[in-house]
Amino acid sequence: MAATTEPTVSAQDVAASADATKKKTKKAFADNIKYAGIESVMPVKLKTSNAKGRFIAAAKDIPAGTIVSIEKASASVVRNQSFSNICHHCFKPAKLKQMTRPRVDAQGNQIPNQVEKFNVPTHSCAKCKMAAYCSEACQKEHAAEHDIQCPALAQVNSLATANKVMPENLRAVLALIGRRAAEKAANRDSAPDFASSISSVKPTPFGCVLDMNPNRHFTDREKLKDAENALKDLIALVPEHARVTLSEAVELYCIFYSNQHNISVNNQQVLALFPVTSLYFNHSCIPNCVYVGEVDGVICVRTMTDVPADTELTISYVEICQPREQRRRDLLLTRHFWCKCRRCSTLLSKSVDRFMDGIQCTECQNGVMIFEETKEVQDINELMTDVAALDQEIQGKFAQCESCPAQIEVTKLVDVLKAAITDYGAAHQTLQTGDFNRGRLMLEKFIKDYESTHILNPYNAYLVNTYTTLMNVCTQMQDLDRAIRYNSVVVQRMEGIEGAVPTNYPRLVEYHFTLGDMCLKQAKKKASNRTPLGRNTTRKYLSEAKSSLEKAYEGRKVVFGENSPSTQAAKRLFEESKREYNAYTKSLEKKKKKPAAPAPAAPAAQPTSPAAAAPAPAAAQSQEETSASA
Repeated sequence: MAATTEPTVSAQDVAASADATKKKTKKAFADNIKYAGIESVMPVKLKTSNAKGRFIAAAKDIPAGTIVSIEKASASVVRNQSFSNICHHCFKPAKLKQMTRPRVDAQGNQIPNQVEKFNVPTHSCAKCKMAAYCSEACQKEHAAEHDIQCPALAQVNSLATANKVMPENLRAVLALIGRRAAEKAANRDSAPDFASSISSVKPTPFGCVLDMNPNRHFTDREKLKDAENALKDLIALVPEHARVTLSEAVELYCIFYSNQHNISVNNQQVLALFPVTSLYFNHSCIPNCVYVGEVDGVICVRTMTDVPADTELTISYVEICQPREQRRRDLLLTRHFWCKCRRCSTLLSKSVDRFMDGIQCTECQNGVMIFEETKEVQDINELMTDVAALDQEIQGKFAQCESCPAQIEVTKLVDVLKAAITDYGAAHQTLQTGDFNRGRLMLEKFIKDYESTHILNPYNAYLVNTYTTLMNVCTQMQDLDRAIRYNSVVVQRMEGIEGAVPTNYPRLVEYHFTLGDMCLKQAKKKASNRTPLGRNTTRKYLSEAKSSLEKAYEGRKVVFGENSPSTQAAKRLFEESKREYNAYTKSLEKKKKKPAAPAPAAPAAQPTSPAAAAPAPAAAQSQEETSASA
């Protein structure tokens, strides 16, 4: 079901760029030989087709967890929230030192006789104060590129603010200019050098950046004008020998904006450009590969599942645990294509996607309401001029229950979904203010209003995400018992729809790890409770910890590799959970086998009547046996 999204370009923009788009496609076909070196170091082969353009496929049967590509970014920038925490060259944690400065009030005025402490990188550029490093060696290695950027970097934030542009995008253009100048000085070839190990891989050359489609004609005209104004002033600050034209700078800006990857390195966020990955690993909503950020701005692409020979290798550019319509629109507005992968092309009535935005039938309260979209997107340029055409498609249409004859107008289903989205958003806005208690109550009410009353299908993406948020909120509030309960629901829902989430999907793997970790902590906390209920709870938590951590360990081996720190962390916790489980189980068995202490002998007495010599009632015997076993 559609939600209104405004078009981002005009018809004139699309018409003017039609020829350029066609030329770009032809260029992609001609340059495949430039990247053929990957076939000699990885179990892959490069292919081309009229439907897909360039793509990469398995050269043989490939088991899950196999590396199929290693690439070091052509350019990368540390995101603002991680700016001073990691090295801007290798992305290792930056060493910090503590400084003091005068404290200021809300108006920016100094408060007399008051100072505050703050951390700054030990190694940083003294001129622009915009580049942090982990060591003096890293700072020297980066000098050839940074010296080109330095004068302009000092002005990035002010130019970004004045022109309403993201400073990260401006820094990315400077990073590309710096890489271009450094490679030109070193006379480096434009063809990439492929490697089979992370330690030996080199950055993909700047020349490969220009093979990517900038999608300039899809960029909002007003935003592009703001970017042009900022870039005009920015490149004027670049040393003359490395300077590019304004047109080239805008091209680089659009290339980075349309093709960037957000990766996590040492738990910090980095935006980077990987030409080979962008050119050859197509998107799919049922991907068989996953990319993971490594040190030094490197990504490894690994198979998530066993892949037969000649099968295309794909990754996902968006979160796959969301409704089809939302995935498609995200891809349209960020990557500029309408997804036609196998999952998105399957009829909704026969696809797992019917549950992701599933609204329950009010008649049978069992099936979900199905509306088969008939809008077929043949020309992405046409759609980009009128995204609202998707909303017009639902007018006068009816949705049919998959389990009974009930029908409902699609517009009414959209109203139900919009109401749910509004309540969902309100709860998250409350959490953003820091009011966890009220936000938690609103989320729990959301579940009561939309799941308990059979309005949304249990597998609806908004319900699953609500349980996820509740899990995180309860964890922060130290309510681990409830957090475990919500985490378990999330895992059950994600695993409950066959085909929706790959077995080793990173998000699912991390939910298993979090669940196992919390269960292990709670089991240790409750182990001292030796009541029957306490023993059962402890044993249940230990069993769940062992099972979840085993899945997390096996999943992380596939996603991150056997020797990665995250995989080893999962392995250690898994082994600890097994020891704790075995030790606790043995302690209970010993307690059961331990003979009961003999009862003290009663003084002999002569019965005064036959009744006095009769055996104790069965109920009394049973009570004694129960007490002894306990």
